[in-house]
Amino acid sequence: MRYTKWFLFLLLAFSLQGQDTARYMDVATFNIEWFPCKDDGEMMKKYDINLSHPPRGNATDVKALFNMLSKMDLELLAVEEIVDTKMFADSARHYMGGEYKFIYAPGRGSQKVGFLYNSKKLQLIGAPQVYNDLLLKPDSYLRPAFRAYFKSIPDGFDFHAIVVHLKASPRGWGQREKQWQVLKEILSDLPEETQDDDIILLGDMNNVTKARENEFLPVLEPLGFYWVTQELNGMPSNYWMADWKNKRIQASLIDQIFVSAGAKVEYIEGSVHVGGMCASAFDNYYDGEFPRYYETISDHCPVIARFRVDRDDD
Repeated sequence: MRYTKWFLFLLLAFSLQGQDTARYMDVATFNIEWFPCKDDGEMMKKYDINLSHPPRGNATDVKALFNMLSKMDLELLAVEEIVDTKMFADSARHYMGGEYKFIYAPGRGSQKVGFLYNSKKLQLIGAPQVYNDLLLKPDSYLRPAFRAYFKSIPDGFDFHAIVVHLKASPRGWGQREKQWQVLKEILSDLPEETQDDDIILLGDMNNVTKARENEFLPVLEPLGFYWVTQELNGMPSNYWMADWKNKRIQASLIDQIFVSAGAKVEYIEGSVHVGGMCASAFDNYYDGEFPRYYETISDHCPVIARFRVDRDDD
């Protein structure tokens, strides 16, 4: 009996040791609608945002937003539509801890893209890079692409993360098509320029034409990129106002994650999922039944994927 107990103890010890060596990283993208203005048109004016039809709604519930992000315990979050970058960075430190650092791409437009990352889990290597070619012209209010190179602490997966927020609306397809050609060149050249082909591309792709995924697949598939968010199988990432007269919002998937062939080795297939109101997977909501999340946090939801970080199979 004594030897049986000893054998079981050893078996448990080896099992726990295996769990300790298999480390993971959660990476997400999240369009935090006009942070911190959300739908508060009066607040937008304070940031010199003058929309032709300013919204009449609520500002961001900052505490609720960061409490949600804190519970998600992410290592890396790509963000879009950040208006007040200092407030975002300060709020992350206040609600999530001093280890959370925020970096972003400067630009002419009021909406910024960037990364919030846990500096105890990820090391930022070198200087981030801003790709202004995505603006298409110098005086554009479009958002640039933003790249940062991260390495898992202490040793393990190192990778390029690129966040984008492409031109919106079906009428914007002509500009998005040009932006995808710019991205094609960036993604093609990066492995040779940096000697690392591990790339995670994520953000708001605004693929809202009838072509849907065929806006980007003709560019990414020849480059060997895997479309991670196809695994959501119909789960949405945002809600848009499909019927202004009857105030009906409709679900769609426009927030995407892609990984290069090199990074796919570390990606854990089947791990991608959505948070926020999108986790309920309703196709439509009507006026009077809009979730509080939609009213006070964002019309988008976080999209999360998991990667192994205990090794780097470059």
